[in-house]
Amino acid sequence: MVVATCAACGLPGSGSVTRVDDATIPYQLLEPDSGEPGPTVQSDPEGSGALTFWLVEDALVPEPAGASCADPPHVVARQLLDELVAGPSERARATGRSTAVAPDTELVLVDLADATAVIGVDPGATLSPDRLPVAIGQIVLTVTTAPGVRSVEFASGDEPVQVPLPDGVLTSGPVTAADYAALVPERFDASQGLGCPGA
Repeated sequence: MVVATCAACGLPGSGSVTRVDDATIPYQLLEPDSGEPGPTVQSDPEGSGALTFWLVEDALVPEPAGASCADPPHVVARQLLDELVAGPSERARATGRSTAVAPDTELVLVDLADATAVIGVDPGATLSPDRLPVAIGQIVLTVTTAPGVRSVEFASGDEPVQVPLPDGVLTSGPVTAADYAALVPERFDASQGLGCPGA
């Protein structure tokens, strides 16, 4: 850590120096500049409302969504699903955001009860198996930022659909944001919940 001295900075001379532990320095301030600008990422989205998760390089990162936390939970959840299906805007794509959710994917909010959103999926949608865990993670992480939504279950018709966790293990039960926290950079603690109050 480099310490610079300033003779006339206007600071009171206490005569003592306090060393700051590197672990307490905010994210990336101690990292050397690579000289290459990376994609701009919302640095502190927590508490900013409903969030949409986009793919940036190999991780899912949140950014404020167009949905308002003041709306009923089912309205917010539907708006978030619509945003995911529409994909990132051209401007967002220019800053490095992409999506693992295929453009022909149909996502329908079938039910929202007991803090679980049931999402109907079109079995005919095309998605490569290696992208499926990320796509499911994108949907789950996004929808659980709606107020009152704690978990997500997928269904086709009246039947539950098995979905992969990040490690590829299939499950047909409700999944949570914490189940997909491994896909999110550490600075965004998805396991602790992000998004609307009560999400």
